[in-house]
Amino acid sequence: MLNGIRNLTAISTMSRFPVSGYLFAVCLILLCLPGVLRAQDGVPWDELPSELQSILGPMQPRWNEMPPQRQERLRSGASRWLNLTPDQRNAAQQQFRNWMQRSPEEREMIRNRFDRFQQMPPDRKRAMRNRFEQFRSMPPERQRELRRRFEENRANRQAGQSARQRAGVTDRGGIRRSPTGPGPNRPGRPPNAR
Repeated sequence: MLNGIRNLTAISTMSRFPVSGYLFAVCLILLCLPGVLRAQDGVPWDELPSELQSILGPMQPRWNEMPPQRQERLRSGASRWLNLTPDQRNAAQQQFRNWMQRSPEEREMIRNRFDRFQQMPPDRKRAMRNRFEQFRSMPPERQRELRRRFEENRANRQAGQSARQRAGVTDRGGIRRSPTGPGPNRPGRPPNAR
């Protein structure tokens, strides 16, 4: 009989424990819910810290209508700005001025290059970074020389492509073909047909 009472006590205690655990979890969720909902809705301008408001001042008129993800990116950037040294801030401002002076076509080209870089395999990215660091460690005269040679090669490639396009020649798989068909000693034409 005593064992039966102990079992009933244990069963009633066990059945109450999960309910109290569930109640605790529900209360915890309800306490956190305003923060979760606010994160989905974004942060109102008035609730931003004054340091961030001073940096993000130009955004104030449209802040509350911005998507939460955009608000978060801007807040994150403003926070990073606060942690920069004065020299780092000057360098960032100069980079921004340089970016704004570029034409829309140049900006688009840079964005495309960045996207292509992001899609590269990690080992190729690492190799490119290493080459860039090697370039940066070179004396300025050597860097200028390499840039000049690069520009010459690019101009020659572009001129060559233009000439081939004007002549109607395409380069597929390393084989040149003219618009009138294969030429002498090219694949697709018998060697004895001249």
